[in-house]
This record gives sequence, structure tokens and C-alpha cells, in this order.
Amino acid sequence: MIYDDLLLRRLNQIEVEHALSGISRKDSGWTYDAKNSDLTRLFYPVNGKGWLRIEHKEFVMEPGFLYMLPGSVDLAYGTAGDEELVFYWTHFKMNLGGFQLLTELDIPFVVAAPDKHEATDLYEKLIGLQQVDTLLQSWRTRAVLLELLACFLEGAGLEQAFMNKRDKLDPFRDSLAYIEEHLSESISIEQLASIECMHPNYFTTIFKSVVGSSPVNYMNERRLEQARTLLEQTTLNVSDIAGRIGMQNHYLSRLFKQQYGITPRRYRELSQSIDGAMQPIPELQRQARMETVKNTVEGVRQGVEADERD
Repeated sequence: MIYDDLLLRRLNQIEVEHALSGISRKDSGWTYDAKNSDLTRLFYPVNGKGWLRIEHKEFVMEPGFLYMLPGSVDLAYGTAGDEELVFYWTHFKMNLGGFQLLTELDIPFVVAAPDKHEATDLYEKLIGLQQVDTLLQSWRTRAVLLELLACFLEGAGLEQAFMNKRDKLDPFRDSLAYIEEHLSESISIEQLASIECMHPNYFTTIFKSVVGSSPVNYMNERRLEQARTLLEQTTLNVSDIAGRIGMQNHYLSRLFKQQYGITPRRYRELSQSIDGAMQPIPELQRQARMETVKNTVEGVRQGVEADERD
């Protein structure tokens, strides 16, 4: 199993919904308690200092750092010192799977912003998008929010945090390898569970918590990914590809369209047309074209000189 692929799979399952964003200025002595909220907060101070308490952990809020405040826990925050605290904030909902991933990877609540100007610009975009009312406003807002979360996760060293947790995959190393080697065959949960010496129900529960999909869904996803590769790189017809990945032809077509929005045949047509358009020009053909351009330019130059002589 390629760990980067697994991380990408888990990240793609994170869903967020923007609620509200803004910038606040708070005088010395200000405090706020937030309890039992289903909204996650992301703060970015730009002036002054503050304090933050997440359950029983306390942090100092200061410029240059991003602060993740998870929902559904006891929170409190306020100003520290005599200086005014100025901070950007955004409130959003995150699905349970996304929060679980961050918890599993021990992502810290506080990270240094990788790019301070980028963080400020993204908050300003979120605030600005709240002032418009268009059909695509929610799309643009979600895109900016995801970009801001990406900044936070980059600062948190997400990839390294994931690599540090590779030992969690050890119980599934053999079963994942078995899936890759036997995608063309019918694989039962009982087979996979026996490989890891687990009860099928327990295996399914733990597998889903780590991989992000049930064993059945994961196997279908891997089969579809393999089908995509075969459609792109071979001339095998769809029924032959279905046989290679252990699916009936009609079942492959139905799942493929559900996953990618188009049929396998249409996917092949599009991928081949794109590949053809992006093929590099052979050297001889490139030289011939360059020679044609050169001759054309020379002809135009000579014509101009002749006109000037006349």
C-alpha cells in the first residue's frame, strides 16, 4: 500500500461547510466561553496577544500562528496584556471523518502560518465572499476555506504526521497486499480477516477507521482505479477489462459511471483524445515546422524590402 495514496484517500473524504468569517478587535480584559458548539473555528491573530483554552490545555495566541479550535469541546479565549487583540476568524462545520483523521494524526491545535500574507489574503477573500450573492458563491467560499485549511495542515506537517503513524497500518499490511494481488478474484471479508487473524466484524470496523472505507468499498475503488489505468494505457475492450478486475461488464459500467460520471468507453475516448493532443512533436516534424516558419518569415522580409525599393 502506498501511504501517500491512503493519505489522499482520507483527505478527499473530509467535508467542510463554511458558516461565518470576520476580523475582530478586542480590548484588554475581554473573555469568551464557547461550549457544546458543532462549529470548528480557525483563528489568525495579526496584532496583540491573547490566551486560548481547549478543554484543559492552554495556549498563548499571538500573530503569525494559526489556531484550530475544534467543535463539541469546551473552549475559552480572551485578550492578554494591555494591547488590543486583533484576529481573523472563520467558523465552519467539519464532518466526523475529517475530525477523526486530524485526531488520529495528533495534529496540533497551534501551527506557524507557512505564509503570513497568504493567510491574510485567504481570510480577506472569505470575508469578501460573504458580501456577494451569486449561484457560485458557496463554491468559491468552500474552495477558499479548503485552501486556508491546507495552509494550516501544511504548517502542522501533515505528511510527516501521517508517515509517523504508518505503524497503524501494520495490522493490515498483509491484507492490503492480498487485495492488490487478487483484484481479479472474488475476495471475502472472511478471507481478509483470517489473514490478519481477526474476527470479520472486528476487522471491518478497524479497517474502516484506518483506511476510511469499508473493505468492500475499498476493493471496488481499487478495481475502478485499475480499470481507469487499463482504459488509458491499453486497447483492451471493456468486457476484457472487467474480467481482469473481477467484475461483470454491466457492473463495471454502472460503478464506473457512478464514480466518475461517464461510461468507461467515453472515458477512454476522452483520455485518448487528450493524450493525442498532448503528445510531443517528433524531432523531425518539429524541425520541418521550424523550417517552414523560417521560410515564411524570410519571404515576408524579402517582400517588404522589394516594396521599399519600389
